[in-house]
Amino acid sequence: MDKQQSKSYRIVASELEIEHENKDKIFNTFFALSDFFKKYPNPGACHLISSVFHILLKEQGIENTLCIGEVKTDMKFFDHSWIEINDQVFDIAIQLTLDEKVNPPVYFGVDLATERATSLIYGAKSHIGFDSDAKQVLQTPFVKYMDGYPLYREGAWKIVKSVGKEIKLKININDIKGRYYNTTRVIK
Repeated sequence: MDKQQSKSYRIVASELEIEHENKDKIFNTFFALSDFFKKYPNPGACHLISSVFHILLKEQGIENTLCIGEVKTDMKFFDHSWIEINDQVFDIAIQLTLDEKVNPPVYFGVDLATERATSLIYGAKSHIGFDSDAKQVLQTPFVKYMDGYPLYREGAWKIVKSVGKEIKLKININDIKGRYYNTTRVIK
């Protein structure tokens, strides 16, 4: 938690006035996955974390968009993946970027440290474009991407199952894979 921050990210997120029929499920899923990410830190895992978040939301009937694009900070651009619900950004992986910079999460477009709209510009366009990693993620079919996560025999589906259990979802990996064969990332 930032030194200036007096409230936890959970409290800040819970106090936001959000109108969504599934706001409690979104909240629980966001923080269950955030807890997993903190327990098993993986700098630069935005494509992975966003993919898992996308599936967990979809499995609860929550429509969301799996996005990939560039994000602009005050000083630089970087390739990134995040989720949008009703055009609002949700970004868990921003908490630990590839350069190991620690940032507050973004929840419904709000920086949970400042309690204001995030200053990050999602979907910004640099003159460089995507790097080779982002291009590879875009070219890899979604299920193959999930299958290929190297830390678990079941691939990233193991994370879906593990975090799903925390939010009371019963996930059968073989049953859900077929629902995601046509999943694509939206370039922002």
